[in-house]
Amino acid sequence: MPTIKDVAAHAGVSPSTVHYALNGKRSISPEVRERVLAAVQALEYSASAVAQRMREHRSYSLGLIAPELPASDAAMMEMLTATAATASAADHTLGIFLNQTPDQVLNLLRGQYVDGVILIETTHHDPRIEVLRGTPHPFVLIGQTGDMTGLTTVDFDFEEAFYLAFDHLARLGHRDIGFIVPHGAEEGSGERKENWYATQRGFRRAQQEHGLRAVLEPAVLDIEDGHRAALRLTARAPHITAIVASGHTHVGVLRALYSQGRRVPDDCSVIGVTTAQIAGWTIPRLTSVDLPLRQMSVTASELLLRKVGGEDVTEQVLLPAVLVERESTAPPARRPHED
Repeated sequence: MPTIKDVAAHAGVSPSTVHYALNGKRSISPEVRERVLAAVQALEYSASAVAQRMREHRSYSLGLIAPELPASDAAMMEMLTATAATASAADHTLGIFLNQTPDQVLNLLRGQYVDGVILIETTHHDPRIEVLRGTPHPFVLIGQTGDMTGLTTVDFDFEEAFYLAFDHLARLGHRDIGFIVPHGAEEGSGERKENWYATQRGFRRAQQEHGLRAVLEPAVLDIEDGHRAALRLTARAPHITAIVASGHTHVGVLRALYSQGRRVPDDCSVIGVTTAQIAGWTIPRLTSVDLPLRQMSVTASELLLRKVGGEDVTEQVLLPAVLVERESTAPPARRPHED
């Protein structure tokens, strides 16, 4: 089997020059690069696929730009596996890059490490998006941002999702409802994820329509802080008869209520916006507006592949919200003075 030294000898260059010619990390003259590529093909060197990609100026790899990923985040893993499977079916690999600055995102594209990127966890004012707008590099958002002009995006109808959650509770007879919201969202920070603004619109619409009295409790949207937030919420508002949980907080909410001896849904109903897979495994099974994360990921990957292939794509896909009633919601228990 030929080695990089054999390729170097055949091309009349040093092994390091072969290395740089194949990985593109240093400037190599076109004449030398062609000699290296010819040697790679003549010797059937195992990096010939790389050489072919260099000729096409393609990496046949997509990049997924994500935040720090907790090991326990099953929902995020569903997105990653669906994206990877879609890329693989199109003979592309998938690279996962965490906590990338705008410059780092650009370097991935300019260095041809990836042909295009999918951005998730986008914010209202997202500097990564603003930088990419001024380049020819293809990218797709899973999420939204403040200015959607000309962008290719896939998102879920969070406004309708939270409207449906509060509307469902209201129709069951609940009027005093706890709402666990993203920490800092109550200040309206411009760095909040855009879906929080949609969430607010859905919540306010249901609140006005049904005359709901809501108590908001901020939390980091994970299981542990959901537990702490639910304990704080029930301590300062013991009269609530239902809780709407954001993010992954519903698991912590259920545990907090259990630890207080509150039965779900007899003493307190709980509803969340999460995946069907997660909602079906809680005790009791969670009434939820199911997040179609797999469909979102597949759709975003397919759109990016079309853009990478040269299509002029500016589709903005908004997947609909559907509430699934399971076991964690019921009409509020009658209080003694109501008898």
